[in-house]
Amino acid sequence: MKPLLEVKDLKKHYPIKKGLFGKQVGAVKAVDGVSFSIQPGETLGIVGESGCGKSTTGRTILRLIEPTAGEVLFDGQDIRKLPPDEMRKFRTNMQIVFQDPYASLDPRWTVQRTLEEPLRTHLKLLSEAEIKDRIAELMSVVGLAPYHASRFPHEFSGGQRQRIGIARALALRPKFVVCDEPVSALDVSIQAQVLNLMQDLQSQFSLTYMFISHDLSVVKFICDRVGVMYLGRMVEMAPTAEMFAEPLHPYTKALMSAVPVPDPEAARERIVLTGDVPNPQSPPTGCTFHTRCPYVMDSCRQAVPEWREVSPGRHVACHLFEQ
Repeated sequence: MKPLLEVKDLKKHYPIKKGLFGKQVGAVKAVDGVSFSIQPGETLGIVGESGCGKSTTGRTILRLIEPTAGEVLFDGQDIRKLPPDEMRKFRTNMQIVFQDPYASLDPRWTVQRTLEEPLRTHLKLLSEAEIKDRIAELMSVVGLAPYHASRFPHEFSGGQRQRIGIARALALRPKFVVCDEPVSALDVSIQAQVLNLMQDLQSQFSLTYMFISHDLSVVKFICDRVGVMYLGRMVEMAPTAEMFAEPLHPYTKALMSAVPVPDPEAARERIVLTGDVPNPQSPPTGCTFHTRCPYVMDSCRQAVPEWREVSPGRHVACHLFEQ
């Protein structure tokens, strides 16, 4: 099957400038050569510590942030090459659900105006009656009453606001949605409701998700495959069940060992990483994880590990698998 989205060697570097004339003296490599693909109808999870480049990757794919280099192929079309006018039209295919439902909605706009804005911008042939019917439909599919559309964001709870954010993302009936930690700001009980809603909407509207999160239990529940990022690079990618059953990369093993388990007496190995995440302005040479890796070798300090397929559907970037 042809992938819906292909990302090839995607990079986003932020220049560091100093002096009166703003001379560039370095760069923060927020995303540094990430490659992956997503099949239609699939949910790909992206996990990692804060600051590893997850959200930047998602926003760069949508060109909310302009990439420094690389290719982003959507249905075979490189959206990096689209001029602004064509990119504006193309955005109907790709949407985003933001992390903070309290910051992502304009407090001065009613829900009605929030939901009709993308319709009026992109679907100008719709009549007033059709816009009203579409908004009522959107409210219903996310579990809210249509008459709530006359209210302002402050009149809703956090979970209801995130439902409105999801409705806004679905207003133009996109194929692909980037979910940027959509439940991390919500209570645990509300998280389950929103995740179940997102799964129902995925099957109802044939959606493809890129699900960004730092919560591995959430990723295990909703994602078909998982990619692990560290300091701007992808270090491992595998089907969810295989990843959780047998993580390969040392960093992935450390992340998995930190997930709480219901049974406090269950025997498990706890991997505690030493040191802090290196400064992205001056990342370590070779494998960027070598400063914290318990299995570090000389080759780790010298050469960047190759992104390789070690078994069908499983990719890892680690010198331990090059022997």
